[in-house]
Amino acid sequence: MDPSTESFTAEREATLERYGGEIAGIRTGRVAPDTVSGITVEYYGSRTPLLGLASISNLDARTLVISPWDPGAAGAIAKALTEAQLGVQPIVDRDVIRLSFPEMTAEARERAVKELHKRTEEARVRLRQARDEALRVLKAARDAGDATDDDYYDGRAGLDALISQANDQLEALMKAKEADLNTI
Repeated sequence: MDPSTESFTAEREATLERYGGEIAGIRTGRVAPDTVSGITVEYYGSRTPLLGLASISNLDARTLVISPWDPGAAGAIAKALTEAQLGVQPIVDRDVIRLSFPEMTAEARERAVKELHKRTEEARVRLRQARDEALRVLKAARDAGDATDDDYYDGRAGLDALISQANDQLEALMKAKEADLNTI
């Protein structure tokens, strides 16, 4: 595998991983712990990820329960959740925090689907940019005499196959998330 294909493959994997993380945060009919896992909490003078201070689980399809490992952190966690503007108020009940999300309306589902499509298109653009950069490297190698025309066209065909495969993966992830969003 030539260096341009290797760099594209690394960028492709990074893009797919980033996309998976981005769409995991889009709320479906069932609230996922990923909805709040990226929040940081001001705790003892430093910003700490919520996952480093508590466990997050589902009580039911619309309720998250956050159980701090240090009960003294409950207030700081509740404050961070309020500042995150999730559209719900945290309820501190002794040593646990509950977040009860409302049912998703049809309008909210439509907004979430639009957001999903926007994120998918952004991922496709990142893939195309990585492919274009790899093609520039291949062309420069051919123009400099470091690669033959056959090497260039073989590399280009390999990149086209890799981008097609990556777009198929993006499409599959998008369709699965869209099905979740449209499930009531």
